[in-house]
Amino acid sequence: MYKFRYHKPSSLKESISLFKEKEFPKYLSGGMTLIPSMKQLLSSPTDLIDIQNIEELKGIHKTENTIIVGALTTHNEVANSSIIKKNIRGLSYLASKIADNAVRNCGTIGGSICNADPAADYPAALLSLNAIVTTNIREISAKDFFVDMFETKLESYEIVKSVTFPIKPKSYYLKISSQASKYAIVGMFGSFDKDKASISITGAANKVFYLQDVNNQSPDKLKDYDFQKLDLSEININSDIHASAEYRSSIIKNMLPKLINNVLKDE
Repeated sequence: MYKFRYHKPSSLKESISLFKEKEFPKYLSGGMTLIPSMKQLLSSPTDLIDIQNIEELKGIHKTENTIIVGALTTHNEVANSSIIKKNIRGLSYLASKIADNAVRNCGTIGGSICNADPAADYPAALLSLNAIVTTNIREISAKDFFVDMFETKLESYEIVKSVTFPIKPKSYYLKISSQASKYAIVGMFGSFDKDKASISITGAANKVFYLQDVNNQSPDKLKDYDFQKLDLSEININSDIHASAEYRSSIIKNMLPKLINNVLKDE
């Protein structure tokens, strides 16, 4: 690991100020990706700005129609939140399946989405639920937030403050994951809003994507839908050491009926 300077500001304003004046700074929240990258000499920031003490980035709050999750909320806090379990059960279940308990105790929702790993779990939930990412300067729709592999719409100094999820009790998450890392080989999040489906896929391509042929369909139509005829040819499905593109495509088609049944099982 290369040498770096460590800072622990107590406010958002101080964090941004520090970032702008340093040569090559990085924000640090849970550190689940950044610290291993530094150990392997893949990242060499001159300054680490630890934002864990900033209270305004923490907490889970319910409004009339939304759930607001602070960027520093850990995966276990999302998984165990009674507010989220009651109102967006799929999001709670998704968080409970991230990595292992040690990672879930330290890793944060903000850090995860900012890293934009193509095999991460949260992007599927954000896209399916049409979430809004709030930063220190603006609001970004989930469909615009994820640009490409490890790339988001964020400016270099921008900090994610919270993620706002519309309340959708009909939701669920399924994935087939790597046994070593628990990252998704294929993960899919499904939700229904006014009898219209919204399904997104993570782990299968360079970034999370909608399943356009299925979205906006009603539950009745999806119960009888022939998913084997789904055309995925326009999507650049990844092939790697974990699975070929053909295998990932097959997983998507075969997991969809189970996802739909789980989304609708409380009806």
